[in-house]
Amino acid sequence: MLPSQRHQVILHRVAAQPAVTIRELTTSLGVSRETVRKDIEQLAAENRLLQVRGGATRILTAEPPSQMRAATNREGKARIAAHVAGLIADGASLFIDNGSTTLAVALAIAQRRLGLIVYTNDLKIAEILAPAAREVTVLGGRLDPAETATFGIETLEHLARYRAEYALIGAGGISARALFTDFSREAAEMRLRMMRQTEEALILTDSSKFGEVGQVVLGPLPKGARMITDMAPPEEIAAALNAASVGVDVASAESE
Repeated sequence: MLPSQRHQVILHRVAAQPAVTIRELTTSLGVSRETVRKDIEQLAAENRLLQVRGGATRILTAEPPSQMRAATNREGKARIAAHVAGLIADGASLFIDNGSTTLAVALAIAQRRLGLIVYTNDLKIAEILAPAAREVTVLGGRLDPAETATFGIETLEHLARYRAEYALIGAGGISARALFTDFSREAAEMRLRMMRQTEEALILTDSSKFGEVGQVVLGPLPKGARMITDMAPPEEIAAALNAASVGVDVASAESE
């Protein structure tokens, strides 16, 4: 089998499942581990997949539709939401960006907290938090109807006027090699700006995002950033988070 043919097989496998191992590919391709490793290295250099220890994983170029994301791991997102709601005090100021996990957090906070000062680019989240807020600022800019949220240079310019105690942001995926990634430069820049203009940056990442990789790296992260998740991350991801000095809170069922 020619190298180009092996590459197509590897890319097809990676597209069909979240990750593929060198052992699996060695068996199916009938070549040595070293050959498979070199193939993966070449494809990774071409940004066609992400090389990880023992194999490869796909690079996602688009996020699933919002309705599909909302239906994924609802129990885990509910645990994250309850945990975060316990961290936020009445009267706190916060940035909160758009996403299915941040939406779950907004619902939990609205039931427990009062007098909040909220800055968000998400119209649904603004509506949910309005009854619990002293003030809600919707960041202006270009509306993305699919996300019911604003993006673009105008949104970033509006955001630049404010600071907050907390930033509650999501991420497209998290992996050991790339850490937090996203699906667009606009979304990544929005989240980074929120984290850099806050006292405490909380990255809300449910376990369905483990091993997922978007095409835009979210970084460099501000000092003291923490990840809030519903399950302990795999060993490789945990080691990468520790090396990057990113703390991890695992929300327990008792938080709900």
